[in-house]
Amino acid sequence: MPFSRSLRALMLLLWLSAPVSAATSTELLVSPTGQITQAGRSVQLRTPPQFIGTTLLLPLRETAALLGRSVQSSGTLLQVGRLVVQTSNRTMTIDDVPYAGELLLTPGGDPLVEARLLAYALDGQLVARPGGILSITAASQDVLTAPSTPTPGSGASATRPSPAPAAPQQAESGLPEARFATNKTSYAPGERVTYTDFSFDPEGLNLSRHWEGMSDVFFRPGEYRVTLVVTNSKGRVSAPFSRVIRVQGAAVNTPLSYALRNTPLGSTFPDPLNPAYPALTPTTQSGASFPLLFSDSPEAPSQSGILYQDRASGRVRVVAYHLNRLSKPARLYVLARPRTAGTSVQVLRGGSAGGTRVESVLGQVSVLDFLTDTGSPRQNLGTQGSTALYTSPLLAPEQGAKVLMDLQITGDADLSVVMLEEGRPLTDQTLRALPVLPPDAQHQRGTFPGAVRSLNVRLGSSPVRVTLGDSASDPALSGTDATTGAPQRLNGNYGVQYDITVETTVPGNTVASFVPRAGPYRGGLTVEDGQDRQIIRIPGSGVLTNGDLPLMLWRTQSRTFRMSFIPTGGSFLPVALVFYPALERFSPEAQTP
Repeated sequence: MPFSRSLRALMLLLWLSAPVSAATSTELLVSPTGQITQAGRSVQLRTPPQFIGTTLLLPLRETAALLGRSVQSSGTLLQVGRLVVQTSNRTMTIDDVPYAGELLLTPGGDPLVEARLLAYALDGQLVARPGGILSITAASQDVLTAPSTPTPGSGASATRPSPAPAAPQQAESGLPEARFATNKTSYAPGERVTYTDFSFDPEGLNLSRHWEGMSDVFFRPGEYRVTLVVTNSKGRVSAPFSRVIRVQGAAVNTPLSYALRNTPLGSTFPDPLNPAYPALTPTTQSGASFPLLFSDSPEAPSQSGILYQDRASGRVRVVAYHLNRLSKPARLYVLARPRTAGTSVQVLRGGSAGGTRVESVLGQVSVLDFLTDTGSPRQNLGTQGSTALYTSPLLAPEQGAKVLMDLQITGDADLSVVMLEEGRPLTDQTLRALPVLPPDAQHQRGTFPGAVRSLNVRLGSSPVRVTLGDSASDPALSGTDATTGAPQRLNGNYGVQYDITVETTVPGNTVASFVPRAGPYRGGLTVEDGQDRQIIRIPGSGVLTNGDLPLMLWRTQSRTFRMSFIPTGGSFLPVALVFYPALERFSPEAQTP
């Protein structure tokens, strides 16, 4: 069939969003030679049809007139149906959406447009018939319904009312077919819409999908047209398939209550009110804690050396984050050297990442690795030399590594964080020759008491926010640089573990969300709710940036649950936890005076 490839090549199918009316005007038949027939009579056009490749173009004014539709013009602007052509700059829009299809102009300025585009703009059909004949029709003027006022519904707009779902258009042989259904035809505002997609390809090829007007929920009454077009792996495109969803009756959800009930964990939802929620200061609880040895200065050493060093015993956390700014590859090490006989070390939990220039990736992956680790067996430290507790991948210049380790040391040991260029052996002689590198002016290092901060959050019936890492409502740790004796302040409390117990005082579901406040953030935390323990990546993918889009962390019916959070290097602090207790109060009924 001569025109089959032109039909599937049309980019129009990406924009189709209206079904075809059953009532149509006179049919025009176009032969493979471009001859036009109407009601059995041959029609001579002043401007004959033309082809670009195998794409058929028809004169806009003459064809529309034959189909019983007039073209409105104003200067170089022409409109027929839902198609607008601007001849001065050779642009076209359909339903106010730009269309980059084929367009020809006669010497007198009359446009020729794609046959399928014209049929669609006039709510008609372009159907392939035997013998290479193309049939073009348009909806009769007297059956057209004036467009309704656009009604927003979670990203979709109401279109012309339609009393019933459209039947699928007659498909060209061999094309894939788009098909879907909804579980109902009528929904209440705020009610979830369930779609069942049963599109298929005659050859069983894989399909990609393009939806127009699709939304999981609509919040305002009206009629919404949803259209699906599918494309198979050979690039063949289906005819559009549309259904109309009617939204009416009393609302069952507001946008916020719907989001709180339905947003998947690890995904964001809109709540522009969240910055204004009252701040809640948690209660700090006493509990077992231990020192934090923090090494981030000099953050990017330009020579081999000792980055931080201190004596340790018992339980201790080591956090190190550094970039290789040497002129050659290097490795980052955490070393332990015994100070007493019989000293041993067990890694209770450890996490690391290395070999990338993306600082936020180092921070997120190392924290998630730490939160999911189960530790390693105890090892005895030899009486001579140092033992490597952590060895990074080989770091090219400007690549970095991050490590977090909770250690249990029996006896006394010197812990050292070292950057050593590749090629130098990790021996006592090499280590004794390494200098302690001076700190830089922008970052911290030191030993800080309080690697774990235990907080209690008691919720009432209204949303509240808890800010972490602002060094004001959440004070920064104070410590000492053991290599220089200088006092230190750990801004942001990077590496501190926040163990947060959340208690609700009112019955009903509670939602916990995470909000960036100072810039991009990526990390993770754990939630323990009864017997359920989950690791949650922040965010599910990419980087969290928008403070008006909280990340859904947890949804619970329990009166008490627990969270463990460690601020990650390479991300910006402060951040906020926003809690929404008693979800029932967000429903439309609860907000009606």
